[in-house]
Amino acid sequence: MTVSAEYTLAMAALNASLQSIRMMASTGLVSPYDVDVSLEGVARTLEHLPEELTVKIMPIFDKQFAAIKRAAELNWEEE
Repeated sequence: MTVSAEYTLAMAALNASLQSIRMMASTGLVSPYDVDVSLEGVARTLEHLPEELTVKIMPIFDKQFAAIKRAAELNWEEE
């Protein structure tokens, strides 16, 4: 499968954002609620992808989302 430059850039940006959210969750800087809101926005955006791409990438992102949510749950301390 050949991908466009736009697709490649979009995937790089998405991965960078998920990595940023993961780092914040891992250090306790964001609440589980904040993580849910952020990841929900990402998921809504991904719903607009062609189905053949969604089927391929969503299992990968589902695992990442679960790991990020778990990190937020483990590291968030309500003040």
